[in-house]
Amino acid sequence: MKLIMAEVFNSWQGEGGSVPGSAFGRRQIFVRFAGCDLHCQWCDSKEYIDASRVLQWRYEIEPFTGKFEYKPNPASVEDVVDVVLRLDTGDIHSISYTGGEPTLQIKPLKALMGRVKWLGFDNFLETHGGFPEMIKEIADLVDYASVDIKDETARATDDWKGLVLREVESIRILKEAGAKTYAKLVVTSETKVENVRWYAELLKGLAPLVIQPREPIDISQARLMEFYREAARIMGRKNVGLSFQVHKYFNVL
Repeated sequence: MKLIMAEVFNSWQGEGGSVPGSAFGRRQIFVRFAGCDLHCQWCDSKEYIDASRVLQWRYEIEPFTGKFEYKPNPASVEDVVDVVLRLDTGDIHSISYTGGEPTLQIKPLKALMGRVKWLGFDNFLETHGGFPEMIKEIADLVDYASVDIKDETARATDDWKGLVLREVESIRILKEAGAKTYAKLVVTSETKVENVRWYAELLKGLAPLVIQPREPIDISQARLMEFYREAARIMGRKNVGLSFQVHKYFNVL
């Protein structure tokens, strides 16, 4: 079983805030997949979008050092498992599968998640949620999940509303399978409050929402709080939180 990988490293989760399902501030091993079908304006992994151009992947030599060695793609599941075991510091909350978009490689992802779970780790899936049919295949292996709600300003795809509805369906599937799941919404100064209300209506009674300003932050605190207030008014005051990419301020991966 082969995967097109980007990188594997040991760090801590810098997103998610304090809503249920978040692993914010927890130590994780990040397994980043290459390849994504979307083209979000603020993507911070653009070098990995086209998997055919990612000829090698890197892995951290020692935990939390930022020192890497490289191997050619594709990688085997056992290659990745070996790196995960070498990077285990004994305080790992979960293994984060991120990207790119992990579910584009659903068969090797499922094999990897199954192997890692058998080894005693929890699985944390970070996904744009655009493929609910793929999510169904792995939902029973997921312990935690962060599912994007792609705002209109992301310009991720021509069918923006259809993507949002598929993302919400993925959240529903994960929740029904027992995964602790939250939705993440990246907002900008151009985000429309009526769209935030729509997302909140879709998520009401389903999953908590974190609102995260795009980096570098271009939105005022007043506008951010307006989004928060409107979402909380619909979803309930304990079901909304703020998220920031805190790891970037500490200059860690």
